[in-house]
Amino acid sequence: MSTKSSAWDKILKVIIAVASALLGAFSAHATNSGGPF
Repeated sequence: MSTKSSAWDKILKVIIAVASALLGAFSAHATNSGGPF
């Protein structure tokens, strides 16, 4: 059970890292273009 929880912890960390990177890219693009798209 501990190995499963540690695996989920790694997966969650990867998802959070990717989500934060995408949010940063989207926000930077929005500020550069002056709009959400």
